[in-house]
Amino acid sequence: MDCSEDGGEITQPMLLPFDSSSFFDSNTLELPPFSTKATAEGHKVAEKFCKAYYETIQKKRHLFSQFYLETSVMIWDGNPVLGRDQIQKFIEHLPSLTFSLNAMDTHPASVLAVGPRKAYFIKIAGMYRVSGPGCQKQFSQDIIVTAEGDKWRIASDIFRTVN
Repeated sequence: MDCSEDGGEITQPMLLPFDSSSFFDSNTLELPPFSTKATAEGHKVAEKFCKAYYETIQKKRHLFSQFYLETSVMIWDGNPVLGRDQIQKFIEHLPSLTFSLNAMDTHPASVLAVGPRKAYFIKIAGMYRVSGPGCQKQFSQDIIVTAEGDKWRIASDIFRTVN
């Protein structure tokens, strides 16, 4: 693939082999290249989204479900939770948590993963502490956010305590 002089835009689309029986007439699907503009927008979305997300889980749990689509899937340390209402109930039953983020990365999601909606993968790593006695624990979290009107909502959320 060719890149521009500034190392930004990819000028050639990537071709991937694809099983055409489910969606397309061709055996090759052409993916549009990710632009630096889309990547920069993704970082801004992720920073703003994560700030609101972690503030809400720590201080305003009763509003937590607003971050999710009706059909969202969350897996919290191996526990699958399906749908916005069930996610809200699950979070409300967790002990009080305090989070500290160490790293965050984001990139645009492929149409192969999310369809035609604009979406971003957000990868977060950090520490959390359960209220009361106990030590901090490391965690990683993988979130797919997608545009729903003028809001960003979580389609998929995987939280894992790192041992």
